[in-house]
Amino acid sequence: MIVVGAGPAGLQAAIAAAEEGVSVLVFDKKQSIGVPVKCGEFFPRKEEMLDLLPGSEDFAHLFEMPPRAISNTCERLRIYSPRGKRWEFAFGAYVLDRISLEQHLAEQAAKLGVEFKLGHPVRILRDGDKVKVGPVEHESFQADVLIAADGFPSTTALSGGMAVDQYAVPSNVATNYQYLMADLNIESDITEMYMGASIAPGGYGWIIPKSNTTANVGVGLRAIINRSDKGKGHLDYFVREYPLTAHKLSRGSVLTMVTDVLPVDGAVAKTHVDNMLLVGDSAGFVMPTNGGGIPTAMISGCIAGEAAALYLRKGQPLSGYEGRWKKVFGRELHASTRMRRFADVFMPQDTLLDWAMKVLRTGGIKKVVTCKIPRGLGVLMRLLGY
Repeated sequence: MIVVGAGPAGLQAAIAAAEEGVSVLVFDKKQSIGVPVKCGEFFPRKEEMLDLLPGSEDFAHLFEMPPRAISNTCERLRIYSPRGKRWEFAFGAYVLDRISLEQHLAEQAAKLGVEFKLGHPVRILRDGDKVKVGPVEHESFQADVLIAADGFPSTTALSGGMAVDQYAVPSNVATNYQYLMADLNIESDITEMYMGASIAPGGYGWIIPKSNTTANVGVGLRAIINRSDKGKGHLDYFVREYPLTAHKLSRGSVLTMVTDVLPVDGAVAKTHVDNMLLVGDSAGFVMPTNGGGIPTAMISGCIAGEAAALYLRKGQPLSGYEGRWKKVFGRELHASTRMRRFADVFMPQDTLLDWAMKVLRTGGIKKVVTCKIPRGLGVLMRLLGY
């Protein structure tokens, strides 16, 4: 099995397959595992994950984070409407040290015999029914099973013949801008989300505390709703000028900045073709109403690795992969996607979004964030064709 991409999805696929005796080779274009970090690093605790994804019991061990990978623990979520009204509820989560997490997974994989080739962008080379992976022909390796775990949009899937570029249209993606900030004075046990077209058209702004003085501070934008083309300007406004956040962020110092593109319209049409499986962001496994993707990446990687082992050792078809991930988190991913599409009606207009949040109240907002459709909202969505 060859894996392209050494993030949580790819590494978990490598571990799962290697545990079953499969020979695994992992390519990644990065020189070092986990660097750079392009992630808010927010990860719900085990009990929250089992509530979020009731079908994930068989993967509960994936939600146990190694102590070295935990920067902070949050106990509550606080969400602000565009007009400044606040809702808050209990929600236990880790703020990860993503570099340490990925290095931990890579060490686990290496102990199982997984081999790594870092600093190698690769191409997919087809020779009849054979698939080879490598930077060039003479440095390529034949893949009996290929795992595309190289993020969104997946160049591995594209070069392997899957039309995932058709999915990467403005309505289906979000662009994220994030600072790692220090010298802040924030509440270390509360993660904050801010809604509003002035700071995050089509998405939201966030403060994810790594301590009481440091945090991941970012905004997620959608081009179809962001008419200003400001990009990073929205993040700077959120940090320096936005009335609800400037008093706690404007005096902080910026340590690093990252940008990233995320899929926010559910899974791609096919996550399995021939001998290739798509996992994590490559497959569109990001929950659109909250932007979370690490848990689904790890679960899908584990399922893909197990499916590869069953195929290689027992001849079971790889198509079983799709049915299994759909059983574990497909319903929640679909519900979150439907709600995001419906929310596009409200997101461009702060007055309308503010009203909608007041109607939902705390319980309804929590359901939306945790990918469950509130009953009244579900009726309205069905009536309007969402």
